[in-house]
Amino acid sequence: MVAVEDFSRLVSSIYEAAVTPQHWELAIRDIQGALGGTGGSLLRGDGAVWSFHDSTIPPAAMLSYSDYYHRSDYVLAAMRTADVGVVQTGPKVVVPNRDPEFYAGWMRPNELEDGLFVRLTGDPLPTCFLIASSKPGFDTADRVKLLSGLVGHLQQALRTTDRLATLAHSVIEMAGALDVVRHGVVVVARESVVVNLNSAAENIFRADDGLCCVAGRIVATSAHCDEQLHIAIRDAVVGDHSSVRTGGSFICDRPSAKRPYVVHVLPSHRSDGDDAAGQPMGLLLIIDPEDALEPGSDLLRRLYNLTEAEAEIALHMVRGADPMQVADELSVSVATVRTHLHHVFDKTQTHRQAELVRSLLALCP
Repeated sequence: MVAVEDFSRLVSSIYEAAVTPQHWELAIRDIQGALGGTGGSLLRGDGAVWSFHDSTIPPAAMLSYSDYYHRSDYVLAAMRTADVGVVQTGPKVVVPNRDPEFYAGWMRPNELEDGLFVRLTGDPLPTCFLIASSKPGFDTADRVKLLSGLVGHLQQALRTTDRLATLAHSVIEMAGALDVVRHGVVVVARESVVVNLNSAAENIFRADDGLCCVAGRIVATSAHCDEQLHIAIRDAVVGDHSSVRTGGSFICDRPSAKRPYVVHVLPSHRSDGDDAAGQPMGLLLIIDPEDALEPGSDLLRRLYNLTEAEAEIALHMVRGADPMQVADELSVSVATVRTHLHHVFDKTQTHRQAELVRSLLALCP
């Protein structure tokens, strides 16, 4: 009978593997040692084939299994219909319907003649855990009881691993989406701690021209701007004196004397687990007026059905040129420019240059 201290160590090893999947082999080896087995494995079923995700079974045995013997594996075939969470013994799944080729050609030579087996999850992708032994009679009451006591922890560890993998995938997708935005986007927690940011924000911090990240916290170079920054973050994350989360907007001066950043701070949250309220966060949008972009000619033609000439004139308007300047640059008459511009106004549903410029600049993400 395993001691309480040893059982706790096994459970700790399992949960360490849950958050660090590279440690599954160590957890399996710990359980194998406690049970006195010769090999152990965590397997995933995909279609008619089981794959050994983490295992202490010798590599040579694994290779011969994947090359040939998986076809006649009657033991794992039986586990496909086994009850989830119930430990199965060798006499139940190894002895009945024994396949001579698989038993004599793979199990016995690799000292895997007996064992304990448990199906941890159901379909569509079942997961199985096994500890094998070199000798019959492995199914003692103490061994079955110990593995049965670990089943719930193994199942929870798998759920944790899958959940973390899903969250990691979501973070990667979100990071990719944020990187499409040309403005700096920063997610912050209490005390201005930076939780996440996009590439544009990284470039802003790297330039150290008014805003930067120090010891994992966002700060402003100017004392006045830094005070405004932290007040806005506090109001967005914690709330004002009435506990209402608001945020704010301000201008952040730059030592380079370039036009100041425009910073908007908004309340947000991060959802963890089943907590519907989530954790309060702040979302910073940092706009660099020096990085103003204009929409491409192809985009204008596609969105508004402009001709090539109309798109060219529209872009000149965005750059601040008047009809006479456009006429000079394109070597056409002012009347021609005005005719094209009239068509641009009609197609974009605008009426004057300032309105057209605002509308077209808003197209840039």
